[in-house]
Amino acid sequence: MPRNETYILILLLGTHFFGCDKAPEHTPVPQATSEQEQPTQAPSDAASFLNQQREKVDHEAKYQPKFEIDPHWVIFINFKSPKPDNWTWTTPRSNMRIANYILAAVEEKDEAELSIIQFDKGEGGELHKNVERWKKQFRSSGGGPVKAVITKTTVADLPTTIIEITGEYMGMGGSWHRYNHTMLIALIEYEEGNLFLKLLGPKNTIDAHRNKWNSFLENVTFIEEN
Repeated sequence: MPRNETYILILLLGTHFFGCDKAPEHTPVPQATSEQEQPTQAPSDAASFLNQQREKVDHEAKYQPKFEIDPHWVIFINFKSPKPDNWTWTTPRSNMRIANYILAAVEEKDEAELSIIQFDKGEGGELHKNVERWKKQFRSSGGGPVKAVITKTTVADLPTTIIEITGEYMGMGGSWHRYNHTMLIALIEYEEGNLFLKLLGPKNTIDAHRNKWNSFLENVTFIEEN
């Protein structure tokens, strides 16, 4: 073999063998970790909110009757009183109400309404703040503020405050007004949650039922357990 060709062959073979000494580089493949992701823990306030919702449902299921329990009695929570004539049961329009009655009108479309609400223990607000809020739902015939007549008594041997307000009833910011209306509220202080008995309607209708209202409160008693 000629010398030049031999020299070229040696160069080619050397390049081949020396190039194979270095192993090819491999791109590392991400390895799955042995630790598995832990589920995110719900914040404690979320659990508290759910508990509050369950308690709310339980309260509504326990305290809001869907029908009149006894046509001869006004029954609310652990109390009862003989139902006066011309007081008609009607299904509560709000989950907050545990009882609702319509008082017969003296004149057409002049009915009054009795609603009974119980707040959870420790809720319901302070008396003077409630009175101020109720007063703001009324105004005098001249457009000015109204006064509230407040008296203390007992109902079923429990401390009770009676609040009476009369004037032009404007409601909770409604666009309609009711002239010459009266609101009577009996706030009964009960250890399981204060009770608000609210009577609202035209003054002439309230006055016509005033003696029955007073008798109703005087005859409220605890329901005896069987």
